[in-house]
Amino acid sequence: MDTTSALSAGQDSARDSSRNPKESADCKGGCDIDIHIHSRGDVNIYNCTAPAPKEQPSPTPPGDDCPPPPTAEGACVPLGLGAKPKQSRQRKLEKLLANNRVPSTLAASFFHVSRRFLAGQSAANPFEESAFGVLRSLTPELRAVLSCSLRSFDSIPSNDRGRLFDASLPSDPNVPLDASTLAVAFSRELTERVGDLASVSIEPEQERPGQNRFFEDESEVPLTQLRICRVNGLRTLNFTPTLEPGDYLPAELEQHCEPILVDGEVQQNCEVLRGGLDGNCPGNFLFDDENTCLRVPEIQGGTGVILEGVNFISLDATVRLTPKGSGTGTREVEAHVFGDLTTPLNEVVDGETRTIRDCRVRDRLTFRVPDDLPSGVYSVQIAMPNETGIPTLGNPILSNEEFIRIAPPSTARFQIASEKLRARKETAPAFFGSDEVRVRVSAFPITATLTRLLLGAEQRFDSPEFTDVDSGDVREMKAVLFSHQQPIDGVVLTILGFEIDSEKAFEKQIDSFTDAFYEYLKEAITEIGKALTTAGIGPKDVLKFGLKHPIVLAIAAAVVLAVLIFVALWAPADLIIEDEIGLTVTDLDELTSFAFPSPGISEYTTPGDIEVKVTPLGKAPSEYREFREYRSDDEDSNYEVFLRYNRVA
Repeated sequence: MDTTSALSAGQDSARDSSRNPKESADCKGGCDIDIHIHSRGDVNIYNCTAPAPKEQPSPTPPGDDCPPPPTAEGACVPLGLGAKPKQSRQRKLEKLLANNRVPSTLAASFFHVSRRFLAGQSAANPFEESAFGVLRSLTPELRAVLSCSLRSFDSIPSNDRGRLFDASLPSDPNVPLDASTLAVAFSRELTERVGDLASVSIEPEQERPGQNRFFEDESEVPLTQLRICRVNGLRTLNFTPTLEPGDYLPAELEQHCEPILVDGEVQQNCEVLRGGLDGNCPGNFLFDDENTCLRVPEIQGGTGVILEGVNFISLDATVRLTPKGSGTGTREVEAHVFGDLTTPLNEVVDGETRTIRDCRVRDRLTFRVPDDLPSGVYSVQIAMPNETGIPTLGNPILSNEEFIRIAPPSTARFQIASEKLRARKETAPAFFGSDEVRVRVSAFPITATLTRLLLGAEQRFDSPEFTDVDSGDVREMKAVLFSHQQPIDGVVLTILGFEIDSEKAFEKQIDSFTDAFYEYLKEAITEIGKALTTAGIGPKDVLKFGLKHPIVLAIAAAVVLAVLIFVALWAPADLIIEDEIGLTVTDLDELTSFAFPSPGISEYTTPGDIEVKVTPLGKAPSEYREFREYRSDDEDSNYEVFLRYNRVA
């Protein structure tokens, strides 16, 4: 643990019983403090007789022999007296470097614009004028913090700085930054982030064929060698090695849910659909005793679909979409192929060389569902030119048939709200006193097509300061985090929580400066959206990756990373809650509909090294509830935020 702690005469003994001042008149009068400390890390104790450090954010007031409070390593704001130990800047940056591959455009732009502003440059364009307006609003004290944070930025080793900040943006204070340049860089960042989300190690715009694993079929029954193994991550009937019925996950089976009354309360009752031979399944079904139905994923028109499989060897492959049952009205759409060059072509088994042809191969093909496709269930089949050199395979070569359900155009309206905050475990060490917690949530409605990316106005929620939070405490946090009146494609939510200092002067300084950065982000994102639309720069390559508008998750990750880097460079607050949530309208519809089961428990780790666990709490009509658990190993803390999703129209 990398800690710097400060105890000084005059502190409030009520913060922790282990600190018991016997006398605390004032600094000159002296004091007698009995301190009991158990710590694995360094603890620095500052008393009134120590000379003031040479470099302090503010000088010692005349006539006061007490030095200003100390700062955490790398911070620009003094620690609050009695505050819990704070992580060093280096430790915070190490976590970001370890958990993030894509440099931040937003953070880089902020520090460049700040450098120009502090150098006395004039705003060169409307974007800089809006950004300078935010910086002009800073008090002289906060401008000093801005200068300090810029020095902190400059002191980062160049290699680390290049990994955290987008190096394509200008760094010379004489070179202005315009919205178009920022938009191009931000679009590139999103593209790279989507590549991460899709687990693709190549640049998204670079198509490449998979390896040729075809063979001459000498049996009487032709084999499907152009194989679709997964549709949007769901394993198919043609998955190999063949799965037993019990091997499929609940999310991979078609379920029908309806409300039932249990002890006077409405609860959700879900049953797996069966009877495929009787026509009860919307798509494929298993050949078990009950012909269990496999899930048909619901896709919104205009969004992407990702297929994974074997032998996607031609960049000229297309996808055929045919309404189920009609056999007519087939639409053929372009596809984007990027082959698996990681899985070897061959392997040696029992001394024999064999070609790998099962679903260990992860060739990928993505396509976009046409906006004007009528709703209903459609078969999905890859049609690929025969480039194998084996004429008997036919031309084109056709894959196995899978199915998707096209959702009708949505006029639904949704709302996301928070309910409460729970501290399962406060930050360590507990003997330093209770936690002081602040939570911030930003929500952005998203509209994204192949030619347009529009980020709507930010909806922000700032919690009150939750003071004296101890393990087991629950605090009310009732607030509407997101709502909309106009059609949207999706929504991005970022949730950040910090353990902050309790001293009001320092708290105000931290909050005010962070407010200014959030205001800058709002201005930057607004200008980015305008520039993308005006210049015709759209997430075309991004959407080729499917993943239910992965751009919403990429935007969330980009915003969160910018905030975490910003805070790490100057503030002593420690991160205890971090989350980025990206949901499409289809996701919101499924979450709030009784016709779909609740999602399973999910877990992941964020760029700030926060372990997140999402646990459903169940459904009511037009409502879904969950709690999201946030575990920080560095802080040895465990917090939970309870959320509610409602369909309101």
